[in-house]
Amino acid sequence: MALLGYNSRTTPVWACGGSLITAQYVITAAHCIHASFTLGLTLQVIRLGELNLGTERDCSGSGSRLVCAPPPQDFSPAEIIVHPDFNKRTRVSDDIALIRLDRKASLGQFVFPLCLPPAGQSAQQLVGRRSVDVSGWGLNETAGLSAQILQKASLPYFDKAQCNRIYNNTLVPEQLCFGGGEQDSCQGDSGGPIFIRRSLAATLIGIVSRGLDFRCGTKGVPAVYTDVTAYRPWIITNLKP
Repeated sequence: MALLGYNSRTTPVWACGGSLITAQYVITAAHCIHASFTLGLTLQVIRLGELNLGTERDCSGSGSRLVCAPPPQDFSPAEIIVHPDFNKRTRVSDDIALIRLDRKASLGQFVFPLCLPPAGQSAQQLVGRRSVDVSGWGLNETAGLSAQILQKASLPYFDKAQCNRIYNNTLVPEQLCFGGGEQDSCQGDSGGPIFIRRSLAATLIGIVSRGLDFRCGTKGVPAVYTDVTAYRPWIITNLKP
């Protein structure tokens, strides 16, 4: 998980998420970057290795069994690549962007890349009608506040044709729908991943993109995600060594 902070490196506004896909690249939603959508906020810092925003060190256990993660790693954006067709075909279509970090991340047990989907496989082939996981520090629909601790939820598959009707037939083929139950992604989770676990690794399937009229966790109303499998060639083309 990556956490995107805006306006200040010292006291950032944490407003979006992302996923580390190489030691130096984070993938996120274009609307987390594009000036027309950030309400005057400017991306200043990308944080890796965070769990609890309320503590300096993330630890679990106690006594001799106390285990602490290394301090989070903060980076500046060296380059931002927004998909050239973003928001052109329909509302928030092609909602995908890459951030090149100002240096390579130090990889280890607590910071490591999420796998890109295999070449030539669609989200439907990888997921079928299974649930996917989503994670982020976004709004808690119960408390109405952003989460201090990284949250994860399981989202059920939602039929694309039915989803398109809910969104007034505005969805494009490169968008996916999941949710429609009690658990959901919400504001602040944008740019973060939906993923599936494959043995010990996890594979990125989509990016949190949009909901319907800012409603989260509404029964029968799924959220919309950018289908990463459809953009794999674009991603690979834009990655520098």
